[in-house]
Amino acid sequence: MEFLLRLKGISKSFFGVPVLKNVDFDLYKGEVHALLGENGAGKSTLIKILAGAYKADSGVIIFDERPLPLNYRPRTAEDLGIVTIYQNFHLIPHLSVAENVALRAFTTKRGAFVDWRAVHQQAEVTLENIEFPIDPKAKVKELSIAHKQMLEIAIALSKNARIIIMDEPTAALSRKETAMLFAMMGELKRKGIGIIYVSHKLEEIKEIGDRVTILRDGQNVGTMKVRDAQLRDIIGLMIGKELAINQQQTDRVKDKAVLLLKDVSTEHFHTPLTLWVKENEILGITGLIGAGKTELARVLFGAAQIDEGKMYLRDREVKLRSPREAVKAGIGYLPEDRDATGLCLNMGVRENITLAWFAKLPGLFLDRAAENRIVRTVTESIQLKAASLSEPVKYLSGGNKQKVVFGKWLEADCQVLILDEPTIGIDIGARREIYGLVQRFINKSGRAVIFISSDIDEVLEITDRILVMCNYQVVAEFKAREANKQDIMQIAMGRIGEAR
Repeated sequence: MEFLLRLKGISKSFFGVPVLKNVDFDLYKGEVHALLGENGAGKSTLIKILAGAYKADSGVIIFDERPLPLNYRPRTAEDLGIVTIYQNFHLIPHLSVAENVALRAFTTKRGAFVDWRAVHQQAEVTLENIEFPIDPKAKVKELSIAHKQMLEIAIALSKNARIIIMDEPTAALSRKETAMLFAMMGELKRKGIGIIYVSHKLEEIKEIGDRVTILRDGQNVGTMKVRDAQLRDIIGLMIGKELAINQQQTDRVKDKAVLLLKDVSTEHFHTPLTLWVKENEILGITGLIGAGKTELARVLFGAAQIDEGKMYLRDREVKLRSPREAVKAGIGYLPEDRDATGLCLNMGVRENITLAWFAKLPGLFLDRAAENRIVRTVTESIQLKAASLSEPVKYLSGGNKQKVVFGKWLEADCQVLILDEPTIGIDIGARREIYGLVQRFINKSGRAVIFISSDIDEVLEITDRILVMCNYQVVAEFKAREANKQDIMQIAMGRIGEAR
């Protein structure tokens, strides 16, 4: 096979901390080369170097048998045909599909006026390349995740892409949408386009990948053909040790309810909803995308208002009018989109960890000594990897960002912790650490966790009881030890009669 890209000895440091150490990586034409590693292993840094967003400190980049300068810019990368589709889409929501397609080269006539006919014709031609129905006139904010993903691919192809880097492309896709994406990737391979595929879903790598490279602690610890690779070996290389046996659930759950929703109706929940979570219980809530899981989390955290029904916290009715009131009542929330709603990205680790604690302060003055004690306790407890406590959290890996969001609730005296897709976009090792933090939280007397996830396997593993949602209703309940993945999946898809 013919090489399209070769990286040799790539190194990069931030704030004096090495992130990549002498990394080698290559890509053939018409190949899907998977890039794996725990959060913090250096994957994001490597793909940002390829995209021109970061400059490597040292090493060699050879594209199509031509060496590239280490300081090339993102526009240069795109001109060469190196296009990156990030996990967080680089689309402008309030603009139309056609306008997003045309942003790089607006068509004008004799001056500053946009030729809208040409813009829409350009979009139609671009969208034909992916054979996926998207209305050029639709606003991007109105598109589903799958449509946005396909739009990103269409835009990449419009730039004459020769290499497409996909960062967690299926993180929020359904099985059907994932199958459509894989079919598209097959077409790209047949056209000789090379794909660098970053994902934490190892079963996907076996399905779509040709080769896999594993990074650990900023180093390439192995490259192999996917057909020859065993999942256990891949995981062992990623974490540097054998995968630990899953922690067994215990009989710690008490009978007393910590939180209760009774006959609740809201803007989204038209059918009255009743549910509860008991002391020392991890309540799992699962269902497909659009089932209402996140909307339920927002109700529980006071971010969405209850129209009818009541909410009780330890037998006392509470009427939450804002998230601040929820925090004061003892409810914490780890949102699905940690960057947008869970963190202040430009603030340091210290400030992010103490955000929930500040919400409970009655006065206006900061006790700096108390803050320092809390931050030291939390960062040691969560085993955070950061250059310093003042380092802006935007520079942390995905797993460490998630630890910061989790950590801010550990010293906030929470009684109920709501976790919405807490392991999305993080690797096997970081996922295990999050599970460990959940177990430590729940083992303290009187606490409860609501664990929301579309990953049925992890819900079966970590929770005590499972609620299945479909069309903004709770349609089934299982004890986790007695639950069956196939039954849960069928019920979540609305095929209740087929579940055994």
